[in-house]
Amino acid sequence: MSMQQLLLDVFTPPKPNLGNFLVGKNAQVLHSLHALAQPSPANRLIYLYGPPGCGKSHLLKGAAELLGAGVLKGADRFVFKSATPTLIVDDIDQLTPYSQVQLFNACNAHLAGEKPVNIVMGSTYHPAELKIRDDLRTRISAGLCWRVEPLTDEEKFNALQAVARGRGLELSEEVVEYALRYFQRDMGSLMAVMDGLDRFSLEQHKPVSVHLLRHWMKRRESLVVKE
Repeated sequence: MSMQQLLLDVFTPPKPNLGNFLVGKNAQVLHSLHALAQPSPANRLIYLYGPPGCGKSHLLKGAAELLGAGVLKGADRFVFKSATPTLIVDDIDQLTPYSQVQLFNACNAHLAGEKPVNIVMGSTYHPAELKIRDDLRTRISAGLCWRVEPLTDEEKFNALQAVARGRGLELSEEVVEYALRYFQRDMGSLMAVMDGLDRFSLEQHKPVSVHLLRHWMKRRESLVVKE
């Protein structure tokens, strides 16, 4: 891999799955999603909500990988198909009126014991705050509703340190605090930063430091491709 490829690709977060989700206070949420792969989970209709960056989209993609399904976005128009075993929809607050009817029909089929067997949904809003049709909101509320709790700065700090130790890196408190202060604070982006910084440290034959981090950023910015 060329140096240009190395630096331009470093902010690509790892592919989300349930195994690389940093749990924090969301152990029960993760357990309920893993349970969907079991023969008789207690709940197969699950709604996740929480603020941007909390990890709910990561969890939906992880559930999709686990169950061999895709993830629909609320802004995408879709038609409910009765043969679909698993339906996963993110940003349901953006559903069009037509798509809301389709999701309502899917929920009714699910509650009647038909397909889809699994329905997993997500958005920023608590069910009561969703600006969608009342009957669909009622169906969603009848399932298992989880608030996905964001990691605290302390949890992010500890997670980054743990990842670094696993790679044989020594990160000073100053380096981690710099990353938390100046980069996107979702864990996918922060993990991508650690990955890129690790590779750059090896290429430069220098230990990780704030100085190296700044140098890496300057090198990366100088390689931005202009259209």
